[in-house]
Order: sequence, then C-alpha cells, then structure tokens
Amino acid sequence: MKKYLPFWTLLISGMLFFVSCSDDNDRPDGGSGAVPQAVLDAFQSQYGQTRAEWSVKDGYAVAEFTGESGETTAWYALEDARWGMTETEIPYSALPQAIQSAIKESAYADWTPDREVDVLDRNGSEKLYVIEMKNGGVEVDLYYTEEGILVNEYVDSDGKGNDYSNYLPQAPVASASDWIEQNFPGARIVDVDVERNGTEIEIIQNGMKHEIWFDASSAWVSTKTEYGRYNIPEIVRTFVETNYPNYHIDDVDHYETATDSYYCVELEIRDYEKKIYLNGQGEEIGRPSTDVDVPSGGGAQVTSGIESFLQENYPGAYVKERDYDDGRIEVEIIHDGREKDVIFNFKEEWLRTTYDIYPSELPDAVKATLNEKYGEQSYMREDCECVETPDGTFYEVEIWDEWDVYISATGEIQWTER
Repeated sequence: MKKYLPFWTLLISGMLFFVSCSDDNDRPDGGSGAVPQAVLDAFQSQYGQTRAEWSVKDGYAVAEFTGESGETTAWYALEDARWGMTETEIPYSALPQAIQSAIKESAYADWTPDREVDVLDRNGSEKLYVIEMKNGGVEVDLYYTEEGILVNEYVDSDGKGNDYSNYLPQAPVASASDWIEQNFPGARIVDVDVERNGTEIEIIQNGMKHEIWFDASSAWVSTKTEYGRYNIPEIVRTFVETNYPNYHIDDVDHYETATDSYYCVELEIRDYEKKIYLNGQGEEIGRPSTDVDVPSGGGAQVTSGIESFLQENYPGAYVKERDYDDGRIEVEIIHDGREKDVIFNFKEEWLRTTYDIYPSELPDAVKATLNEKYGEQSYMREDCECVETPDGTFYEVEIWDEWDVYISATGEIQWTER
C-alpha cells in the first residue's frame, strides 16, 4: 500500500542488516553496537525467534519482518530499548465495523479504498488505522481510531512513501499532561506535535476529537472540539434551522480560549459555502479574532517561513486571513487582484494554491480540448478553479452544470467527477 503524509520523513541513518534473534543473539551490526543488545532482547521478548532486517533512524532501531499479519515494522528507542510503535497491514474487510460504517456515512462513501489498511499500534497512544481512498486521480489517506473517529485526512500530493515515523508516540510535558487530565479526564492521546512556537496535542474523549494548543512555555492557549454530523449541538442546529433553513450543516467546530468561546459553523447550499459564528447563547456574531489555532501571533500574521514563500512566489501579496484545519495551514491572500488560498502542511511545506478564474482565462490548450470533447459553450456558465501544485498546474472546470473535469495546463484530461 502506498503511504504518504505531508510531514517530514525522518532521515535514515545507519546501514541495513539482517538478524536472527536466536538464543546466541546474533547481532545485526557485526558487533559495532549500532543496535544495542537491549533492543534485540526487547524484540525477542515481544516477537520471539523472528528474523528481521534492522535499520537505525533518528534515535530508533527499526525492525522489518514478516509477522502474523504479513509485513511488519517495529520501532524501539535506542536510548532505553522501549518499544514505540508497530505497523502492520490488514485487509480492508478486516477493519473494525465502526470504521467501515463511518466511511460509508462520510464524504468518502463513493471513493475506492485500497485493499490493504495500515495499522499503527503505538505505546501509550491511540491505535490508528490508515485507509487510502482513491477517486479518479485524487488519493487521500484517512486516519481513524478503532471506534470510528476520523482524526486526520491528508491529500496524497506526491505519492512518496512514508514510514509513519512522525506518529511515534510522544509524551506531553508534565504541565500539559496535568492540564489535560484535569480538563479531559481519561482522554486518550492521538498525537503530540511540537512546533517552534508551541505544542499541539490531539486527544479523544467521549467519542470526540479535541485539538489543544499550548504555547512555548506549555501554558494552555486554546481548545478546538470537532463535532460530527450526528452530534451537532442542539443550540447550533436550532439556529441554522431557523435562520438558514435551506442550508446543510457541513461542519461544526467549537473554539475555546481564555477570553472567548464560540462555534464555527460551515454551511452549504448546492456549490455555495458559507461560514458563520455563534456564541455560547446561540447568537450569530462576527468572525472572532481568535479563529486561528496556530499560535504564531494571531490576526493575519504568518511565520517567517511562509512569509518567505509568499514573497518569492506571490510578490506583493496581501495576507488577508489565516486558518488551520485538518492538519493544514490555510493562508488567504490577495495577489494580482485575486483572492487565492495557499495551503501548507504543518511543516510549512507548500501543498497547493487555488483560486477562481473566468472560463475565458483558461489556457488555449485547455479550451481546445474542452471545445473538441464537450463543445464551445459547455463550460462558459460557471467560473473555473486554477490549482497550482508542486507537480504542476491543473484546472477544475464544470461542464454543462453536471460534472467537473480536471484538466492539466497542457490540455490533458486527468479525470472527471459527477
């Protein structure tokens, strides 16, 4: 199964060696000490007389071997031989029923899953199931907990493999851990992501995902709680039914800071999307200034790395808004008289930029293909979307108000979607 996450893949150091963890403790390193004996003993204790191929990666000894479920990878800390994580594969049909049901009720219900699913069993952290879904030329990796909670989704933008090293369990600092236990007793940790300006900790409690931000001194900054379609707060549902009766609720998040508490509600009607904000009393309010849970200054400020990227690729751009959602940093800019959404992953790596254009602005090669295949008037009714990616530029074009065509800048149709 092809695996990808839009985060850094840790650099591989050391050489690969074969080991048979037998009674005479054959060493994978020829006696050089690259893989400590304590690690080999821990592996043998966990997996018995299993032959493995070893590598050393950023503080971990990694064993690749064939286990009961097939290809298996296990990680052990070099420092203390503590087991960190094991990755295995299972058939899609063997997924817990809660996950299969959640996918059938999600926006990915009509997508095609890969036949194999990666399972990340982690020491002291929530077990995760990674399902690769495909729809035409688009691939998305979905991360579910065993009870069917979607905790992350990532677009596979370059198809590169990943060893899930960024999902090795980490322990929060004591003060953050104490805060979580006091405010979310019994919560289970999904991920700990340490940034230069703070730490994000994802937890699961009572069937819901919470993202909690702490600043560089480990003081609490904000909490974001994600609601699913079946547990929308009644105060939100009532307001939408009364004031936006023709809209569908697509997403509800609750934000809490030391000074504010509010709901961010995403509404849809056909192809139009609208975002509204409600206070704790169910009253609509303006966009709160705290609607950014990446704590790097607030407002429309961005980090120096993102600012450098914008200056180089979109000179003169004005940063209008910045937001964070589903593991991505979204920066809305004004550039060349257009509103553009520039998307980065959590490591500030550029993923894509999207913006609307008029059909008349499509490249000649694109228009020629559309004219030949669908007719000259087929795509003139609606604006088109330009999508810039590290691998090139393509366009999303609506044909006869019925389906979308995704086409490269050179006029090659990539896929269609109704």
